[in-house]
Amino acid sequence: MDPIRHQVRVPCGPERAFEVFTAEMGAWWDPVYSPDPASYTGIRVEPLVGGLVALLHGGAPYPFGEVTVWEPGERFAQTWTLAMDPAHPSALDVRFEPVEGGCRVLLEHGGWTAGNAAFRGRFRDWPHLLGRYAETTEGA
Repeated sequence: MDPIRHQVRVPCGPERAFEVFTAEMGAWWDPVYSPDPASYTGIRVEPLVGGLVALLHGGAPYPFGEVTVWEPGERFAQTWTLAMDPAHPSALDVRFEPVEGGCRVLLEHGGWTAGNAAFRGRFRDWPHLLGRYAETTEGA
């Protein structure tokens, strides 16, 4: 099954775009895409391969992935279990390409298998999330 692909252009360089995507994910992530929007306090991404990616609810972590690629300014990837069966994760792969006046961010949500394909339809809102991400980079 084909990956879900989207891209967005942001007005900062690849290093800062990577930092906003990872270290500041909690600032641009829409709380409605968490188990309990009322108690959402952010997202923590441990900055290394094997690091935990977790939603925070009142400080308590709700793990939804593990970092599989950590190449600051170039590429970030993680497993993905949010809104799906943790036994059958999908995969998020994000690349950061320099362009004049900023960076093009290429997002690919793939890793769809027989065990997780039924959840693919839940991920139609990447353009909304990437719009919030782009807004967060504007002051960067």
